[in-house]
Amino acid sequence: MGGFSRVTNFLKDALLLPPEPARPGPQVTDLFPEEFSGMAINTQEETGFEMVTTRELPPRPTVTRDAPLSAQCWARFMDSEGCIKDIDGVKQIIFRGGVDPSLRTEVWKFLLGYYSWDSTHVRRAEQRKQKVDDYFRMKLQWKSITPDQERRFAEVRDRKCLIDKDVLRTDRTHVYYEGDNNANINTLYDILMTYCMYNFDLGYVQGMSDLLSPILVLMENEVDAFWCFAGFMELVWHNFEMDQAGMKRQLHQLNVLLRFVDPQLCNHLESHDSSNMYFCFRWLLIWFKREFNFSDIMRVWEVMWTGLPCRNFHLLMCLAILDTEKTTLIENNFGFTEILKHINDITGTIEVEPMLKKSEAIFLQLQAVDSGLPDELDDIIGEDKDATPSSTPEREASTASTPSERKKNADGMQTQTLHAGDSCNGHSSPPLHSSSSNQHSPNSNQDDSSIETYGGYIYFGHFT
Repeated sequence: MGGFSRVTNFLKDALLLPPEPARPGPQVTDLFPEEFSGMAINTQEETGFEMVTTRELPPRPTVTRDAPLSAQCWARFMDSEGCIKDIDGVKQIIFRGGVDPSLRTEVWKFLLGYYSWDSTHVRRAEQRKQKVDDYFRMKLQWKSITPDQERRFAEVRDRKCLIDKDVLRTDRTHVYYEGDNNANINTLYDILMTYCMYNFDLGYVQGMSDLLSPILVLMENEVDAFWCFAGFMELVWHNFEMDQAGMKRQLHQLNVLLRFVDPQLCNHLESHDSSNMYFCFRWLLIWFKREFNFSDIMRVWEVMWTGLPCRNFHLLMCLAILDTEKTTLIENNFGFTEILKHINDITGTIEVEPMLKKSEAIFLQLQAVDSGLPDELDDIIGEDKDATPSSTPEREASTASTPSERKKNADGMQTQTLHAGDSCNGHSSPPLHSSSSNQHSPNSNQDDSSIETYGGYIYFGHFT
């Protein structure tokens, strides 16, 4: 097993287990269960981390956020048959403010490919009936395996054992899962076992229960939760690959971004054996599930599911958290062990709105670099031409009409523009509009005097 694999297995187990009571001492073994105390962490920088030329960054704008997508606004985006008229507009509003909790059960199904955006009410009823049938057919497949068969089916046996262990320690302090003999724990187990039938190549990997848990709490329906979870996995399946190529790539990309955005912090990490970014492992693996409280992670995820304002927005969220913790890390001269402990200590305490603002502000700051971004950075946060994670009709519809369009202006400066949406939430500033048209959304009530530009964006007074 390679060095990265050993580290990944250590971190995956250590960072995903329920938090241990705090104990004195600076040793790594004081942070994790005893069964991992004999394992060494390779803190040497992985090969492939390339130097990126730093450039002077423009001032970071102060971004404001808007109200969540409301029921009234959502209704205005639907035509008489139930089709969504402006997918980009809906996503803009969700990115700007999230989704009202009362609407999440419905809207998440579109964001996660359960329903296609252009489906009618009638078509959605047909789709759901088919999905119910498909789910229970797959569930029956593993339910009907006899004990005698299971004795000769090691892969199923091992996955059942791992899922059984994980669901018993997933969000047990949440009211939905607390207590003994909780039926919702059984539902969590059944969905994860059925996912193994749905995607047998990937199966179950530790951490997946964290991604499913909030979805099940919201949906309160086994079938709906399964298909939304399956849609989520289409976006993050590479995090759980056996060869760990997806995690390696993201840690590398995060290092590249940090070196460009904050060379001072990057140099500190490098001089303290932490440039491998392993302490961000859990953030990437389960999309900050443990870093925010239970209700706030729903807001974080729905914003990121829009695909705005760029690919890999979750990496900019990592930069935002690191920027917030920078003073603590540097002034205390934290090394790898202390950084890892500090990252564990902030679990569940990060404020969602300030972090979403800062993440977008970092993106805008990068987009406004006069000389343009280095190619490697542009590859990381530029337009994702392969954004569609699968070829299923539902997934293709959910990611069709990408809301980002890249172009080169006469000076060679790279810009990014976003399509307009409907300001039906009564927002002080409507969603972004493409710079290629010079026309407002039909529902926009802003005049030209309110338009501001920043780094190639056309904004309607969204930041100061």
